[in-house]
Amino acid sequence: MYSFVKIYVLRLYLFYTIQYFSFTYSQNEGSFDLFHTESTTDKVTTELPNDAYVNIQLGRIIGKKVTIKDVPWTSDRESHEQIPVDQKVREPYPIDPKNTVTVFTFLGIPYAQKPVGTLRFKPPQQLPRFEEETIYANNFGPSCPQDINARPTLNFREPTEHRVDEDCLYLNIFTPQISRSVSTKYPVIVFFHGGGFQVGTSSDWPGHILASKGLVVVTANYRLGPFGFISLGDKHTGNYGLMDQTLVLKWVQNYIFAFNGNQDQVTIVGHGSGAVSAGLHMLSYGSEGLFHSVAAMSGSELSYHQVITNTMLAYNNTVKLGRQVGCTQQVGADIWDCLLTRSPNDLIEGVQNMLVEFNRYAFLPVIDGNFLRESPEVLLKRKEVLSPVPYLTGVNRNDGTEVLLSERDLARVNFIIDRPFLEYKIMDFVLKKNFTTNREAALQAIKHLYTFWPDLQNNDKTRQEFIHFATDAYYVAPVSKSAQLHSESGSIVYMYVNNYNFSTGAPNGERFFPAWMGVCHDCDLYLLFGFPWMPKEFLPQNLRSVLWTDTDKNVSDTFMSMWKQFARRNNPNLLRENIWINYGPRDRYYLNINVTRTLHQDYEWEHVGFWNIYIGTLYDLYTTTFSPTEASLRKELVGFKATTGIFIILCAATLTCAGTLLYLHSIYKRNRPS
Repeated sequence: MYSFVKIYVLRLYLFYTIQYFSFTYSQNEGSFDLFHTESTTDKVTTELPNDAYVNIQLGRIIGKKVTIKDVPWTSDRESHEQIPVDQKVREPYPIDPKNTVTVFTFLGIPYAQKPVGTLRFKPPQQLPRFEEETIYANNFGPSCPQDINARPTLNFREPTEHRVDEDCLYLNIFTPQISRSVSTKYPVIVFFHGGGFQVGTSSDWPGHILASKGLVVVTANYRLGPFGFISLGDKHTGNYGLMDQTLVLKWVQNYIFAFNGNQDQVTIVGHGSGAVSAGLHMLSYGSEGLFHSVAAMSGSELSYHQVITNTMLAYNNTVKLGRQVGCTQQVGADIWDCLLTRSPNDLIEGVQNMLVEFNRYAFLPVIDGNFLRESPEVLLKRKEVLSPVPYLTGVNRNDGTEVLLSERDLARVNFIIDRPFLEYKIMDFVLKKNFTTNREAALQAIKHLYTFWPDLQNNDKTRQEFIHFATDAYYVAPVSKSAQLHSESGSIVYMYVNNYNFSTGAPNGERFFPAWMGVCHDCDLYLLFGFPWMPKEFLPQNLRSVLWTDTDKNVSDTFMSMWKQFARRNNPNLLRENIWINYGPRDRYYLNINVTRTLHQDYEWEHVGFWNIYIGTLYDLYTTTFSPTEASLRKELVGFKATTGIFIILCAATLTCAGTLLYLHSIYKRNRPS
């Protein structure tokens, strides 16, 4: 009996001693607390079997442990790392093709103070502590304010599952391990979503499967539209969405160690406008040293429609928004103060009603002389890349489907377009890009290249030509130029083209998008985030009914593995492979990704040359705020106003002189002797 009591007391002593040191270590080092039987708050909570606990200096975070079943990998080994079956030596430790992997998820973690009230239109402010000692990170945070109806989609009646709130600066972490007793630190991927800086949310891209491969995946919201990019054209306003992203990168440097992430192996992965963001971080002083490689997917910092290079245009867009919401003051600072009093819905509706004359959208990253010193193309050509890290970039074969899907009204007619619509969109492109000379020549050259001459009345072919035009102009040409300039600026560059079509292997009834979309704008993300392997409950609502094929799974497995290798060792080649040669200034290699992978050179070189070289010989592209006609009219208007002003002054002077003379004359008459 005495021995039993001694053993019992000793066990209690050891238990509470380990608990104390575990809690102390986690507070000081930001590491995982293995026990957590004591709550850090006064309220009593019930611990569930799948709860996961992490302590950092900001407070305690409670997430979930998730089980991923039937995958042919573990977080430490993959099938392609095994000895091939055709070799004489057999793999001594084969991986079960129906393996079970554990992932820990922490959703909706606030990384900044709420950007509301006086913090609207301000750089993000760091959190000193969480508002509560313990946060329950089981659900995604709300999306940032946006026009939900502007999200590209096949179905204009598609319901939204997104909560939208101005308090939206939250990040999510998916990790294969959270134990400090495990020495392994995993490479970190920080993903910034796309959406043209107008729409999108981190919850669209759950990282469960990618993390199960042996990566720590961080996804984050950042402010969009006017909330993230309103500007008065000076150094003190604008680019708040990019600053949000920078704060995410700083948060990762400070705390990702607690989630078994390696802060010295951080890769920014961006898609669409997220890829634009990634390229801009490479050029910004504010982001220097916060990441170690970049994967820019289906986007480039050189896309004309993603960066405003003229500060007056940014200022004018703010004035226009003010007029839409009743802020009609004459001074920019007064308009700014007035906009602070308007509701998020007022501002979103105001943007909807604005006429956008230049660029694709009104509120975008702007050259402010602070976060962005100069035009990205100027900096790249001068080789002034502050972070010339390894750079992976590429496109989907039909990225331009995104541009067509953004025309929401066309959903009512199944996105069928005719020749006049195509010509109108090309003209709109030319006008918004502000071609200042030979505008007609540029317009005719573009129309000629993207015309299906055998049958001008064939609407299906016209739609394909539109997608081809949008893919080249918005994606292929700027991405190719970016790869070229980054390779000349010292970065090791890898380029890919995703040619895998999800519709190819599926019966018609099981296709989740029509065949005309081809390899769509988000298709590389479906591969990267392992959607064919994803448990349905974690998928976005509109993809839960999709029936993925075995081929989809195989291509996705390989795609994830290549990105993992790039994050781990700055080289996307799989182990035992060396087929993907880096892109060079002269030998412009790219990997064609399909069911099989092959190496090629000079992707779409004729069309890339057309946009990046030939069109430049037809026009002079000025970074003026107004078109030549409008500028001429404004000059005439200024001259008219000046002439009118001078005329009024002269009239006033004449009347004053006449009045003075009459006054003197009347005095003279009164005083004249009779």
